[in-house]
Amino acid sequence: MSRGSFSRGVGEWIGAAEVYDAQGRFAGMGRDTRSVQADDQAGTVTVEVAFDGPFSLAGSYTIVDHGSYRTYEGPLNVGYAEALGDGLVAAHNYWPDLGLSQRFFLMVMPDGSRQLSLALLSRGEQLVWTVVGEYQRRLDESLPDPPPPEPMDPADLRDDPTAGRGELLVLRSGCWSGQLHRLDGDYQPSGAADYTESVVAHDGSWEVELSGADYSSGLSFALLSDGRTAWTPTGSLTGSGILCGGRGFSGQFHHQGSGLRMWRREVASLDGATKAVLHIWYRGEERLGAAYGVLAFDC
Repeated sequence: MSRGSFSRGVGEWIGAAEVYDAQGRFAGMGRDTRSVQADDQAGTVTVEVAFDGPFSLAGSYTIVDHGSYRTYEGPLNVGYAEALGDGLVAAHNYWPDLGLSQRFFLMVMPDGSRQLSLALLSRGEQLVWTVVGEYQRRLDESLPDPPPPEPMDPADLRDDPTAGRGELLVLRSGCWSGQLHRLDGDYQPSGAADYTESVVAHDGSWEVELSGADYSSGLSFALLSDGRTAWTPTGSLTGSGILCGGRGFSGQFHHQGSGLRMWRREVASLDGATKAVLHIWYRGEERLGAAYGVLAFDC
């Protein structure tokens, strides 16, 4: 998959997002609708947003498309994003109405009908909200909207790290596998490779083995977790991250043998069958490359 202008994101999208507070507790559902319309001649995209949940956003913003990157020109949203592929965008942006900065990635699934996303909203360095999103393309406005997910009551789920699912979807025993697309330090495509994550769950800990696709190939490590965060003891790969209802994950990990650091982000689908992953590798602050794709779960 080559880099592109994110043309697969154009259209009408509707979905529900799970919103978590700064402590990783479920805060409520957000009903999210977005209309994304492109003007190819002007090289712009206009996005109409309506989000209603623990916080609310409504309005529009303009995106100037530069091919491999995009600038968000406001008024609702300002910032910068990189189109890592025709189905993936990663952004650092700001919502003036909320006074919150955002680190965000969104991936269109291979069939083009769904999107998965993860947004980290902060004020300064203080995390305020994490939003795990899943959206469906509205193919025909004359047809009824897709049914919403089962309602989730924050009062019942606030103290449940799995958000009522009974397990952390991204840390279940089993195997995630698929093909990851690789990018170099300038985010230019450098091929694709098969990739596998094998997970064995124990009581309060997990054994993880990685194979293929990027700098972490052939590594195995242990993870400890309290349900809302996960961290490693000492080993060849060390680091920590946040868990969002067991569906979303974001964290930094260090490869001791090479001095490399990986920013690892992922989002599992509501049914737990697939997850979107984005791994970006650094040495210090120098970006060395990335790998991204969709993995399927097999227990």
